[in-house]
Amino acid sequence: MEAAAALGAAAAPEEGRGEEEAAEWAWSWGAGTDGQLGNGGFDDHHLPQPLLLPIRCRGRVSLVAGGGAHAIALTSAGEVFTWGRGTHGQLGHGNLDNVPHPKFVKFLENHIVTCVSAGWNHSGFATDSGQLFMCGDGSFGQLGTGDNHSRSLPFEVAYFTSRHVEKLALGMRHSLVLLKDNSVCGFGSARRGQVGKCTSRNEKSHNVPRIIDGFGDVKIVNIYANGDHSAALDEYGHLYIWGRALIGQHDNDQPWSVFPSLSISQVALGWHHALLLSGGELFTIGVYRHQKCDHPVPGSLY
Repeated sequence: MEAAAALGAAAAPEEGRGEEEAAEWAWSWGAGTDGQLGNGGFDDHHLPQPLLLPIRCRGRVSLVAGGGAHAIALTSAGEVFTWGRGTHGQLGHGNLDNVPHPKFVKFLENHIVTCVSAGWNHSGFATDSGQLFMCGDGSFGQLGTGDNHSRSLPFEVAYFTSRHVEKLALGMRHSLVLLKDNSVCGFGSARRGQVGKCTSRNEKSHNVPRIIDGFGDVKIVNIYANGDHSAALDEYGHLYIWGRALIGQHDNDQPWSVFPSLSISQVALGWHHALLLSGGELFTIGVYRHQKCDHPVPGSLY
């Protein structure tokens, strides 16, 4: 559930540092009632607002991920800052407070974080040693900790202790993990098939990670999650989707390859749609329909 941030704007001091020098880096805009704009306030803004990042991190942010009403920034040094809604502990600061400016996640200070993702009310952090830490809402098992409890401090997911986490992607109430051995795991809400095949119709969620089958022998290079659906991209640019239907009328609990004639280089998964970049052309897909953005596509992509 990633959100892009525009480059340029001003950074401000970390809380208590007493530094007020500004630095160019990023803006945010839109709804701000939970502090998710990171500009120090709780108001909505129609125009870009400077993100108040600590001086020590100016020019070093490598990734920004946006959740339901919170955000995560990862620096090139492996440090993590969070802000916005914290009512489920998703900010990882050990409390349930909303925070209107980027705040360093002190719990992770002895780890080098390499990948982050934000779900609706939960957050995930993968380290250079392959560990996975999760925090926030766990009521659907989306933290992968073996229970449905929420946590306000990052908690290491024991399932991955002897495995190496490469990437992660969080949806509304589910989580995906890509391992170094090319396995894809899912946990959390399973109502729409977004964490893979269920053994019975009565299964609504999984609070322990489980391997998602259906990719064959191909190497998966990236994973995506948003809303109640999931996607993965292999080394040849083939896209796999599962979960709530983006194409057709039925949900699918197993990955299936779509648009095999396309070599897709980038994917952005939205709430009810997805954007696909292939050969310099941008395509959109959504529930029950598809089309190319700039002009109608001859024939069909199915």
